[in-house]
Amino acid sequence: MPQIAFSPACKRRGGTIVLFAVLMVVIVGMAAFAVDIGRMQLVRSQLQSAVDAGAIAGGLHLKNNPDDIQGAKTVAESFIAKNKVGFVVDVPPDTIALETGNWDPNTETFTVSNTSASAIRVHAVQDKEPFFFAGIFGQSSFSIPRHAIASAPGIPLDIVMVLDLSGSMSSDGRIEALQQASPEFVGMIELSLKEDRIGVMGYGARKGSYDPKKAGHTGIMYTATPSSLFPDPYDTSTDWVGILEARMTNDFSFLKNSILSSSSLTSDKYGGGTPIGAAVRDGAHYLYANHRKHDSHGNKVKMLMVVMSDGYANKPENDPDQYAIAMANYAESLGIEIHTISLGDDADVALMTAIANATGGKQFSATGSGSELTRTLKQAYRNIAGTINRTVLVQ
Repeated sequence: MPQIAFSPACKRRGGTIVLFAVLMVVIVGMAAFAVDIGRMQLVRSQLQSAVDAGAIAGGLHLKNNPDDIQGAKTVAESFIAKNKVGFVVDVPPDTIALETGNWDPNTETFTVSNTSASAIRVHAVQDKEPFFFAGIFGQSSFSIPRHAIASAPGIPLDIVMVLDLSGSMSSDGRIEALQQASPEFVGMIELSLKEDRIGVMGYGARKGSYDPKKAGHTGIMYTATPSSLFPDPYDTSTDWVGILEARMTNDFSFLKNSILSSSSLTSDKYGGGTPIGAAVRDGAHYLYANHRKHDSHGNKVKMLMVVMSDGYANKPENDPDQYAIAMANYAESLGIEIHTISLGDDADVALMTAIANATGGKQFSATGSGSELTRTLKQAYRNIAGTINRTVLVQ
């Protein structure tokens, strides 16, 4: 019987088939491993979202009622339950642990307390989540733990409101909107029940062209002398200045009923232009020179400015936009965060956004005229108050 001879090419083809089979097993195994790892990451993300939601909800409850500990825990649990996690779907209630207490931002530590709490810590475990393929290796399920801490009161604040009182504020109900919305902003800060303070700076006036006393006004022309106190030089290359209408105070009734009253907030009050840069510069300088390092509880105080403008910077005459941005950078160098409001349909949104961005703040727009402008300005102030006093995840 004749023998069949196999060529080297046939032998190579046979070897390739064996190698391909081995590689397929490896590839399938790697794909299975990747699928299960992806499932674990998905469940981890979903559970983190659930505990984050629970912590924020519990923190908001504590913000309104610091002594209702059980109520805060109940709210937190209900929000965790609203989030669907993995195949098991619901986070097992017996794996959820809730603690109330207080968060120290200086040391970044959580201290458990069952009275007058301002923070909540949430821990949960999604247990017995099934693997797709790991059962081949004797692992049929996995567990994922996650935790979150939300602090309700936020950080104590020193705030300077910088308000545009130029002649253009007389148009489209802008000054009326400011008269109605500004006191409400102070009221919103007051409701946070922290040791906050607020000052008010108006703009703008040219040195020597405005005398508050002769005009029957209570504000003062802001002046400052450069010193080693400030990390960046206080720029005095322009003779446009802000007017300090109110030093920083926690007398919120005084601010609402006097400094921010309709008789005090008037358009063209100083007979000047729109020196946004000088207003930012003077507001930042005053804030830095007069802010507290810590409140009475030892909490570090944050510096904030809220700058409002209804138009375009026009002072100093030489490149007022760049001057305003340079002064925003000056504020940032002092550790000050600026939030801005563009008031009306003619405001320079781009410049106000650039000022806010330079310090890590946010820009808000209030548009329209008349009652609509009042409504949108109040909303802008509410957004700022919510941004700076929101219940925040701290861990």
